[in-house]
This record gives sequence, C-alpha cells and structure tokens, in this order.
Amino acid sequence: MVEMGIAPRVRRELCTGCVPVRVMHRSPASTPGKEAPGKSVRMTPTIVKTREAHDFLALVPQLAGFQPERSVVLVAFRGNRTCGALRFNLPEPDLARTVLRRLATSIVGTLCKIEGVDAVVPVLYTDERFADVPGIPGERFAEILGRRAELSGFLVRDSLCVAADGWGSYLDPACPASGRPLSAIAESPVNRDLPPEAHRELATLVSSADLPKVDADLRERCARRLVRYESLGSHVPDAPDLPELVAMVGDILDPVATAEAALELDPAELGAGEAATLLFLLKSPARRDQVMLQIAFGVEIGRATHAINQRYAEIQRETGRSMDDIVAEEQAGFGDTRDLAQTGNLLLGSVSRRPDPERVERGITLLKMLVAVAPKRVRPAPLCMLAWLSWALGRSSVAGIFIDQALAIDPEYGMARLLLTVVSAGHLPEWAFAVPDSDAG
Repeated sequence: MVEMGIAPRVRRELCTGCVPVRVMHRSPASTPGKEAPGKSVRMTPTIVKTREAHDFLALVPQLAGFQPERSVVLVAFRGNRTCGALRFNLPEPDLARTVLRRLATSIVGTLCKIEGVDAVVPVLYTDERFADVPGIPGERFAEILGRRAELSGFLVRDSLCVAADGWGSYLDPACPASGRPLSAIAESPVNRDLPPEAHRELATLVSSADLPKVDADLRERCARRLVRYESLGSHVPDAPDLPELVAMVGDILDPVATAEAALELDPAELGAGEAATLLFLLKSPARRDQVMLQIAFGVEIGRATHAINQRYAEIQRETGRSMDDIVAEEQAGFGDTRDLAQTGNLLLGSVSRRPDPERVERGITLLKMLVAVAPKRVRPAPLCMLAWLSWALGRSSVAGIFIDQALAIDPEYGMARLLLTVVSAGHLPEWAFAVPDSDAG
C-alpha cells in the first residue's frame, strides 16, 4: 500500500552547518471555517533548524502526517526543500533479492511521478532490533532501494533506519552495532521548536481510523430523529437515490449551506438533530458526493455539484428514466456532459488541483463522529466519504480500513466497491504529484 502526504507543513532545507526546516501553518487571519468562498487558505512559514540526522527523523512523522510503523518512507526533495513524503509497506526481510528489486523499482517509479524531485532520503521503520541482526535492520532492502534511486537520477542524501531499539544511517560506517538511542529523536530540540500552530498530534495509520467514543443515548436519539426525517415524503429506505429524495432534500434545506455550517461545528458538540440531518442528507449518493467534494475543494465546487444534481434530478422526474440512461444518452452525443465530467475527474483524482488539507482534516473529524453516532444501516455513506477524503490526502491504508467497514455492512454498496478497486490498484490522485503554488517558480 502506498501513501503520500499531499501538503506537508514541514519542509527541510539544506545548507552548510545546519538544516532550516520550513514549517507551514495558517496565518492568524485564516481562521478555520472562516475562509472566503473560493479563496485559498494563506499559509505562513516558520523556520526550525535541524543539525543532525536524528533531528530530521523527529520531523519525518510531521512530514508524513502520521507515525510510521513497518514502513518505508521516502522523503522527497525539490531543490533544497522537502516536497512530500511517500509511504510504502515495508517488505518482509527474508524475501528473495529479485522480489526486493522489483519492489524497489516500483517504489522509485512512484517517486519519479513527482515533478521536479531530484533527491530523496529513504527511512525504514521496522519492528526488528539492532540486537537481533548483524548490521542495521533492513540493510539489504535499503541498499537495493538506494541503488535504484541513484540509477533513476536521484541524489540519495541519506538512508536511515528507525528500529525497535535504536536508529542509524545505512550510509554511516561509524554507526554503533547497537544503533543510536531512540531518545535522541524523542528529545530532539525540533520537537519543542516546532510552533504550536504547526504541530500536529499524530496517530499511527491504523489508529487514524479509530472512531470517537459516544454516548449510547446520543446514538438512540439520533436514530429516532433520522427515522422521523425518513418518513417525510413517503421515503423508500431501499432506494435512497430516488430523484424525489434529492428534490425533497433541496426543498427542506440547502445542502451547500448545510455542509459549510457542519464544517464549522465542534464535532464533540454534535447534537442528535444535527447528526440526523447530515445522515439524512448523505443517504442520497448525489448529495453524498456533493458534500464530499465541497469539503475537499470548497464551497464553489459544492454549488456547482449541487446545480448538476438538481438538473439531473429534474430530468429524472420529468422522464422517469434512470440516471445511468440519461448520462449514457448525453455521452452518446445528445447532451453536454462537461460539468458531469468535471465532477467525475475530481472524484477519480484526475486533476492536478489540490484539495484544501485543512478542510479535509476538519471533515474527517466530523465524519468520524457522524459514523460513531449513526445507525449501522446508514454508515456506508459517511464511511465511504472518510475513505475518499483519506485517499485524497494520500492515506490509502486508512482509506482501505473505512472501505472494509462499509462493505462489511453492505457488500453491494456501489461507492465502496469503486473505491476498493481504486485503492487496491495503488492508484493515487494526480494532485499528489503536482507542484503546489507555494513551490512554483
């Protein structure tokens, strides 16, 4: 499984004597939830100096956005600055050398997709111990990976290992047989020099999918309220994508405004009524996708997607035909499908425009709470949203966990099956490899 952090806040710059690290964070004027529609969030850089390899290792989790375990993390450089962190599953140490070469070739091939990358620092995170192996744990694969990177034209600035009982550099002939102490990473001054507004509390990939604990009474009240909403308009539970439901939701509440208001909520304070409203909204696949894209790309995309949904719902009501039939006819040349294609390209990651990571993180926190309070039967929709938003940030392993949970509830849920295909193929969105505006020029 491959992960890629699409918007690292921590950037390492190389110079003589020390390594300044550029830390990106919101400016005071960019309060979460208060951004002007369609405007990019203004990010302010802070410089933190790193002097040693263990200082760099202290920052790798911040670059990746999670605490790596049993992983290969490639920290990519564009010029003198880091521009991303790719995470791959760590191969088993006893694999044949030919298999390790193929894996290394695939890993470096992914690195080649990032525009302008000219250097890399591989970091292997392993459960093995220095005390149990000759040399440094993972040394055989690290050597193969480094050679593949160099053959592809990348400068290997360093090659590091974080094991269960120490850390070391594969390029350091003076590395002690017992490794260097992990306490040097934990006690690195960069941990305190990182400003609070740029510091993220990090979880492992698996724990990133954990749901919050909620009160049983809140779940029961949410379920009762949702049943009341579903009784409106003679709703048919087995057909949540009926055009009547799409129209009804639009008449009762504004999905675009509702999504924006939800992003400003404190998820810990989410009430039964608010949760039921959102769950009712998301029962329609059309509304689910609109809210999901709006979370990722902003209110203007939400409005555009809402307008497309309304247009197709109106055609369905007038003709009684299915959405598939209508779209097939338009694609055959009898209609304009450009707006629909734009939405599809966003969903499949076929564009270079990047999601707003701050909005996505807030959306993930909200949706986790929503899943926690939701009746089991309506969880697939928010679980798939969590999967897609995680994938959009480059967290394919986390996305896979949410997809599995959705399919365990409804094995035929369409979006879960689609996402399973995308994630299982190792597909990453194009924006993961695009040069952000802050790095351009």
